[in-house]
Amino acid sequence: MKKLNDPVNPGDFENQLRCQPLRELPAAWRAEILAAAKAASNTQHATRNTSTSNPYHRLSAFLSALLWPCPQAWAGLAAVWLVILLVNYSPAETHHTMAQKTVRPSPEVTMALKEQQRLLAKLIEPLDEPLAEPPKPFVPRPRTECNPTITLV
Repeated sequence: MKKLNDPVNPGDFENQLRCQPLRELPAAWRAEILAAAKAASNTQHATRNTSTSNPYHRLSAFLSALLWPCPQAWAGLAAVWLVILLVNYSPAETHHTMAQKTVRPSPEVTMALKEQQRLLAKLIEPLDEPLAEPPKPFVPRPRTECNPTITLV
């Protein structure tokens, strides 16, 4: 007799199964199993047909397959983009009202601005005279310190 821990040779097990006679299922069980399988097959086939014919179900299936890894992150990203688009395309009436409320400056302010512009132009304009005289070109001359004195004896 073999123990439970002994390794079983797959060939032995298959040979043992071949030797055993097959028993027939009771007719009532067989009919019940086949009826349940047929009903399950019909319901699966019906749900497949309705889900592919309805565009909402197809879109939902596509989006769920696309956003499956982390739907919360994708939903958050979509919300951020919607906020950005709403801010960019919202009517900005505050800019128009500010431009309409500007008042023309008084003549004194206009005169002061013109005086400042004249002084600035005077400060910026180039000078006619150079600031320093240009450097003289270098001309090599003999050096007197290096001349040896020749003494004649």
